[in-house]
Amino acid sequence: MTKTAYLLDPETTLFRPVKLQDGISFKPLYELIACRLIEVVRFDEKHSLFVDEEGLRDGLTAFALFEGYPQPLAGKLVLVGGDGSEPYTSPLISLEDASAYFTCCRPVVDPVFATADELTPRGLIITGALLGFQLRFERRSPTLVEGEA
Repeated sequence: MTKTAYLLDPETTLFRPVKLQDGISFKPLYELIACRLIEVVRFDEKHSLFVDEEGLRDGLTAFALFEGYPQPLAGKLVLVGGDGSEPYTSPLISLEDASAYFTCCRPVVDPVFATADELTPRGLIITGALLGFQLRFERRSPTLVEGEA
């Protein structure tokens, strides 16, 4: 028998159901998340999120915000039913309802150009010249993919 879990990949924003083999093992979760150390985050009274404990690292290209959680979550996230202990169950919430709790974010670097001739201590900067870069975060809702993979 198989169970269903919901997998969110902040990099692609895809949020989809996946099949997990029935049993009492966290091994399938480690494989889905592709990490060495899993952290359990309480989703609600009936659900838990499994996340990469070491997801926030150098070279971060995307992350997810989870409503009500104090810090970003990086790496793939797996939502299951239960309190995070074994055996976990299929989620009791719909994929669409679960997605409302997440925002996928990625850093974007925008060039900043001089809008008028500017005189700086280093000399004249001509209109249209590159002054530097500015960082912003692009925020998107998860993209729902129906059907199990």
